[in-house]
Amino acid sequence: MNRRFFLSALAATPFIASSRMALAQNAVVDAVNAYLTGLDTLIAPFTQESADGSQATGLFYLDKPGKMRFEYDPPAPALIISDGEALAIYDRKSDRGPQVYPQDTTPLSLLSRNDIDVTQSRFVRLIETRNSQIHMVMFDPEHTDRGTMRLIFDQNPVELRQWVVTEGNGLESVVRLGQLTKNVSIDPMLFNIVHHNQLQRNGQL
Repeated sequence: MNRRFFLSALAATPFIASSRMALAQNAVVDAVNAYLTGLDTLIAPFTQESADGSQATGLFYLDKPGKMRFEYDPPAPALIISDGEALAIYDRKSDRGPQVYPQDTTPLSLLSRNDIDVTQSRFVRLIETRNSQIHMVMFDPEHTDRGTMRLIFDQNPVELRQWVVTEGNGLESVVRLGQLTKNVSIDPMLFNIVHHNQLQRNGQL
């Protein structure tokens, strides 16, 4: 697991493809905004399929504002936590501290905001419908060498189902979400980076 899983970029793409599609596009945008803003907390199992063909499973946690956690099942050593300011990537087989990055440099941090307007996000470059799904293409225009992230939602009703990360070299990784459990109580210590740093130092992570 590395930072490229979260950091996505590509050359600029128009947000709305044509004026003829504007009305329908606006309705889709409104539906995505309403869905993402309406999420408070979320727990979902996930399956990650990496570009090399390997698979990993785990649990994804979201607690707005700002908090996310990717808890990988053994034997995968990765644990990823964001606390609203920083994103920490742990190797549970190592006694070193985590790799830490500003959370707002990751496109996926959009999910953890309270009031979401995808038209105002610097990461969101295109929203389109494909059959019964909505695809939202995201990247950081300041780092065009890192690939793209595509969030995929069911359309009726709107529900986040997966995201696809395409690296700058064209390799893809896919994260598919299982059954979503929404608006439940989540222990805030699951997102506490200082606490997890101490656990790692004590060999308890």
